[in-house]
Amino acid sequence: MKLSRTNLTLGLLAILASILVACGTPTLKVTLIASDIEWNITTINAKVGQPIEITVTNAGALDHDLVIEELGVDILLSPGDTEVITVTPDHAGTFAYICSIPGHEEAGMVGEIVVAQ
Repeated sequence: MKLSRTNLTLGLLAILASILVACGTPTLKVTLIASDIEWNITTINAKVGQPIEITVTNAGALDHDLVIEELGVDILLSPGDTEVITVTPDHAGTFAYICSIPGHEEAGMVGEIVVAQ
């Protein structure tokens, strides 16, 4: 059986598209806003291997930071600052995020990223 160049190209493109769909988990985009003294979101749900793009903004009058110890995140934000970070959890679990500025965690600036299989 002789394949035309067009049929071969279309077949290869179909295989490549199938591979890309099977391998790729879409990025979860989250906007996390720190105000005085709370996060706008306290639970983020994701899947193992799913990239999480977090845009974190300090909308408060005080300094705030975002610390996710288990994922190696520790960024300080002055009032008005915005940072974008991406993390990709490699195992299931619950990962706490806090503002570690003295007194802020105790006042309730805490949340969690819940990662499922």
